Amino acid sequence: MNRYIKEIIWLIIILLPTFFLYTQEDTINIDIYDIYYVMDRLTFIAVIFTLLGFLVYGIRSLTYKFRDNFINIVFLIFTVIVALLWIEIIIINDKLSSSGGWTLYPPLSAQPQKIEHEEYYFIAKEPVMLIIEAAIISIALYTTYRMGKNKKTS
Repeated sequence: MNRYIKEIIWLIIILLPTFFLYTQEDTINIDIYDIYYVMDRLTFIAVIFTLLGFLVYGIRSLTYKFRDNFINIVFLIFTVIVALLWIEIIIINDKLSSSGGWTLYPPLSAQPQKIEHEEYYFIAKEPVMLIIEAAIISIALYTTYRMGKNKKTS
């Protein structure tokens, strides 16, 4: 079988589960505690497709030991998109998290007491998010290193 047809079949296999998420509704509604998200369905499908592609092509790159450059290029494309999505997740996490040190004061008619609030992070603390981003970028750099090493030896 032609190599490119085989890769197209792999991409279709990745895309099939995401189409099962597609219904007649235009949006996806997600309720988390007091927060209500509305997301365009095509955007959600694109995110799921990207994450599945990242996982599948990551496993395929590992099984081929980074020797197949076409698989490596597709994996790099998915890795760059996942890194960009993770930056957006970091921004959303910062906006939805509360910073420590803010104080609520009761009304003037009540006893003056300070109420301290602890920091709250929607997904994770910022250093954890940045470490994950660095790991994604490191994966991309390692893949390009192995591609260059394979090109030298061939």
